[in-house]
Amino acid sequence: MEEKSRQEVIIAGLYKMAWSFPFIFIGPALFIGKGTTGAWYWTVISLLIMATGVFLAVWGLRTVLKGFFGDQ
Repeated sequence: MEEKSRQEVIIAGLYKMAWSFPFIFIGPALFIGKGTTGAWYWTVISLLIMATGVFLAVWGLRTVLKGFFGDQ
Protein backbone atom coordinates (compact mmCIF):
# COMPACT_ATOMS: atom_id res chain seq x y z
CA MET A 1 0.00 0.00 0.00
CA GLU A 2 1.38 3.36 -1.00
CA GLU A 3 1.86 5.93 1.76
CA LYS A 4 0.47 9.45 1.38
CA SER A 5 2.92 12.09 0.31
CA ARG A 6 4.06 14.59 2.90
CA GLN A 7 2.15 17.41 1.25
CA GLU A 8 -1.13 15.46 1.39
CA VAL A 9 -0.61 14.73 5.09
CA ILE A 10 0.12 18.40 5.81
CA ILE A 11 -2.99 19.50 3.89
CA ALA A 12 -5.12 16.96 5.78
CA GLY A 13 -3.85 18.34 9.07
CA LEU A 14 -4.58 21.90 8.01
CA TYR A 15 -8.14 20.93 7.11
CA LYS A 16 -8.62 19.40 10.56
CA MET A 17 -7.30 22.56 12.17
CA ALA A 18 -9.57 24.70 9.99
CA TRP A 19 -12.61 22.67 11.10
CA SER A 20 -11.69 23.34 14.73
CA PHE A 21 -12.12 27.13 14.46
CA PRO A 22 -15.95 27.22 14.42
CA PHE A 23 -16.03 25.02 17.52
CA ILE A 24 -13.41 27.16 19.25
CA PHE A 25 -15.50 30.31 18.74
CA ILE A 26 -19.02 28.90 19.11
CA GLY A 27 -18.32 27.02 22.35
CA PRO A 28 -17.29 29.99 24.51
CA ALA A 29 -19.98 32.21 22.97
CA LEU A 30 -22.62 29.64 23.86
CA PHE A 31 -21.13 29.23 27.33
CA ILE A 32 -21.26 32.96 28.04
CA GLY A 33 -24.67 33.43 26.44
CA LYS A 34 -26.59 30.42 27.72
CA GLY A 35 -24.31 28.37 29.97
CA THR A 36 -23.98 30.81 32.84
CA THR A 37 -27.65 31.74 33.14
CA GLY A 38 -29.56 28.95 31.39
CA ALA A 39 -30.24 25.35 32.24
CA TRP A 40 -27.37 23.00 33.10
CA TYR A 41 -27.45 21.21 29.74
CA TRP A 42 -26.36 24.40 27.92
CA THR A 43 -23.19 24.34 30.00
CA VAL A 44 -22.57 20.70 29.10
CA ILE A 45 -23.24 21.30 25.40
CA SER A 46 -20.91 24.31 25.30
CA LEU A 47 -18.15 22.38 27.09
CA LEU A 48 -18.52 19.50 24.63
CA ILE A 49 -18.28 21.93 21.71
CA MET A 50 -15.13 23.47 23.20
CA ALA A 51 -13.61 20.02 23.81
CA THR A 52 -14.35 19.07 20.20
CA GLY A 53 -12.56 22.20 19.01
CA VAL A 54 -9.51 21.43 21.14
CA PHE A 55 -9.49 17.80 19.98
CA LEU A 56 -9.63 18.78 16.31
CA ALA A 57 -6.93 21.43 16.74
CA VAL A 58 -4.54 19.03 18.49
CA TRP A 59 -5.29 16.22 16.03
CA GLY A 60 -4.65 18.57 13.11
CA LEU A 61 -1.43 19.88 14.62
CA ARG A 62 -0.19 16.33 15.21
CA THR A 63 -1.01 15.47 11.58
CA VAL A 64 0.83 18.55 10.28
CA LEU A 65 3.88 17.73 12.38
CA LYS A 66 3.74 14.13 11.16
CA GLY A 67 3.77 15.49 7.62
CA PHE A 68 6.85 17.59 8.32
CA PHE A 69 8.86 15.15 10.40
CA GLY A 70 7.37 11.73 9.67
CA ASP A 71 6.73 8.94 12.18
CA GLN A 72 9.67 8.79 14.58
